[in-house]
Amino acid sequence: MSAVSRRWLLVGAGAVALIGASQLPEPAAAARTVDAAELRRRISAQAVPYVGYAESTAQLGLPEIPQLASVVMLLTGTTRIRANVAAPDRWRVDEVLIGGERDTYRLGRTEYLWDFVANQATRVTGVAAFRLPRAGDLLPPDLARQLLSLAPDDPVTAMPARRVAGRDAVGLRLTPSDPQTTVGRVDVWADPASALPLRVEVAPRAGRTVLTTEFLELDERAPDPAVLRPPVPAGANKVTTRAVDLSGALRVLNPPPPPDVLAGRRRVEPAGEQLAGVGVYGSGLAAFVLVPCGRDIADQAVANAAVVGGTPVEVPSGTAAVVGTTLLSVGVRTRGRTGSLLVGAVPPDVLRQALVDLPSRRRA
Repeated sequence: MSAVSRRWLLVGAGAVALIGASQLPEPAAAARTVDAAELRRRISAQAVPYVGYAESTAQLGLPEIPQLASVVMLLTGTTRIRANVAAPDRWRVDEVLIGGERDTYRLGRTEYLWDFVANQATRVTGVAAFRLPRAGDLLPPDLARQLLSLAPDDPVTAMPARRVAGRDAVGLRLTPSDPQTTVGRVDVWADPASALPLRVEVAPRAGRTVLTTEFLELDERAPDPAVLRPPVPAGANKVTTRAVDLSGALRVLNPPPPPDVLAGRRRVEPAGEQLAGVGVYGSGLAAFVLVPCGRDIADQAVANAAVVGGTPVEVPSGTAAVVGTTLLSVGVRTRGRTGSLLVGAVPPDVLRQALVDLPSRRRA
């Protein structure tokens, strides 16, 4: 679906660490030999058209963040996803909700969003360097390619085959070599003929698997072109916006520039359009992201951190707190009239130091 260069805001530059699945596994497939390195290459290179239905579930215990309820729900509940993918730049993904759905269409460089519940159609132009995570990012092909791309040189080994969506699937295990990431392993099962990823599991360095997302239904064929045409419902609210504006719930006017270094890590310059005040530090699965936010959002997030077992952080000015799960850490700090969010698949001590390192003053 989306290119791996389109990183997901609030998941540590793509290191999503989210989910524990409730699906019962199918009977194991017959054993077969697989070259794990070749399978990784094929997964990264393939763009297979398909029509399918996938599910993921998550229980990370993250704090509530005002204005980001839909994002937090992706990381703390069940996500049901219908996908119709013709090509990397032509697809439709529906997040199936109780009583409705949220649909995303991609046609070339333009996206169309249809929110059934809100009765709103949005046309989105351009491609942002960063964006908020959404249901389509949890589809097995997208998640597998994103995670594998973040650790291209780390070792992979073959995994036993298994049955997924009624077909045999061959597997590989990626073991991150960077000690600064909390990700312990990424397991991917793919169709042996097409290399289309069918199931993904992620586990921390210690403990059980905390992410599983897989197809329950799958047909490797191009979708009907009519399905990919965005609706134009009579009476719906119609909005046009640029991709850079989709994080407007968190943006502040004239945010301070991101520091060059946080927690001993240099800021990485992203390609494409940039969001003011946003910075990525470190690389690969061990990266974390800094996002400016409003003071009211920061105040509430600090308070909510205590509810889920977070710890306060002593900073030169303002208030701060950090929440660490087995795989994902979240830090928040008030900074004068604004605030900052930090997220990544890194130990909480990394974000604790970053919160302390943040300058206290906004730029003039």
